[in-house]
Amino acid sequence: MRTIAFIFAGLFLCTACGSSSTKTTSEEMTTADSSTSATEHDIAGSYTYQQDGDTVALHLTIQGTKAMGHLTYAWKEKDHNSGTLEGEVENGLLLANYTFESEGMTSVREVAFRLDGKTAKEGYGDVEEKDGKFVFKDFNKLNFDTGLVLTKQ
Repeated sequence: MRTIAFIFAGLFLCTACGSSSTKTTSEEMTTADSSTSATEHDIAGSYTYQQDGDTVALHLTIQGTKAMGHLTYAWKEKDHNSGTLEGEVENGLLLANYTFESEGMTSVREVAFRLDGKTAKEGYGDVEEKDGKFVFKDFNKLNFDTGLVLTKQ
């Protein structure tokens, strides 16, 4: 009788250990998936800047590292332009092609924003024209400290 009790106890321990291992792996996968989704969710959304009659609005959708959206600049008593964004987000930095219409002409230029889930800070730097669009000369030299700060809505 004592031998049978030890066998059942051993089987119980082996089964319990196996279930625990599987459960931990499942929990780890869920945590990893939710952290990725949370990051995308935190960054995606609508951001605006409004001051002295000037308005800038950014609407952003994120899928993995791909970013898509709409960007509008409405300057008081100046040009207004509005268009689409397509680009990449890596480590909270968005680099995208902004295709927009201004004064009846379609143009393309690169835009950059540092995103933290609460704000989108526009980056500025030297640009050059390549293949019909304006691109940053060196993405690593962009300045995000003096640009517009859009607030998430």
